[in-house]
Amino acid sequence: MEEKETMTLRNSFLAATLLGALAIPVSAETVFKLGAVGSPGTPEVDAALRFAEIVAEQSEGEYRVDVLHSGQAGGEREIAEGLQFGTSDFAILGGIVQNFDPALMIVEWDLLFKNNDHVRAVMNGPIGDDISDRLSQNLGARKIATLMRSPRLLTTNAEVNELADIAGMKVRVPEMPARIALWKALGAQPTPMAFPEVVPALQLGTIDGQENPIGLITSTGIDEAVDYLADTKHLYGFMFLLAAESAWDSIPEEDRAIFTEAAEQAAAYNDELVETSVQDGMAKAGEKMTVTRPDLEAWRAATADVYQQFSDVEGFTDLYTRIVEAGQDY
Repeated sequence: MEEKETMTLRNSFLAATLLGALAIPVSAETVFKLGAVGSPGTPEVDAALRFAEIVAEQSEGEYRVDVLHSGQAGGEREIAEGLQFGTSDFAILGGIVQNFDPALMIVEWDLLFKNNDHVRAVMNGPIGDDISDRLSQNLGARKIATLMRSPRLLTTNAEVNELADIAGMKVRVPEMPARIALWKALGAQPTPMAFPEVVPALQLGTIDGQENPIGLITSTGIDEAVDYLADTKHLYGFMFLLAAESAWDSIPEEDRAIFTEAAEQAAAYNDELVETSVQDGMAKAGEKMTVTRPDLEAWRAATADVYQQFSDVEGFTDLYTRIVEAGQDY
């Protein structure tokens, strides 16, 4: 009887041990959230999805990145604040970063960057490292990659071949002090206006022109409202792929290369998509509008001193002058 009870207890113990072992996962998956305001089909969201895919592959499933796109994580401000408060681990953000560090108005400064190569050289070098440090201090997130955006172009109701052609033109610009100051320096009459009002204003003649990336020009009816497109590329925009410091600190140092390498590959993929989109958009625009390509040297000269109006912004003048100096090679 005792032997039977002992065997029963032993079997029960073994069964419990086996069940316990089965309940313990072999490798726990770490899940991160990445916020982006765009939707699938936009270069930055497709790049975010590629980033998540590469991280999962390279970590052999140890890490997973869930991409919260199409407003799932809120607007840009909510996503940015999520990096600070820990509700977002990664994010793709653009001009909103200047709300947390005004010196980063360089992200949306007309006529500062000469081309995409100038942007990449700056962002992948010492200046980019300093920008990453500023983001870390002021936003609680570090830059792990820079994603190009489609450059901004000028569409007008009169042909623009040189700077003198925009004198007195009412040009719609976003309501941002620096951008208004820059367009005033060019001799235009900058006219802040909500984007949904732009096409009707162009049709009614309330404004003479506007500036935006080619994708918006061809997809919103702007190309139907005006006859001329100046291929100025006066603003080479870009976005940052950011990692919250709280998330970054949670990743073992030996695993961080998985994320930085995935970010670099995702950024390259984004840039390819943007380039294709720009080429397709320009071809489409050329069917409806007369395209001109003004030389921008006079434009840059006219705006060269505007930065001095913002010299009281901590760190801005240093960033601006270093970026201009770096552009001498381009």
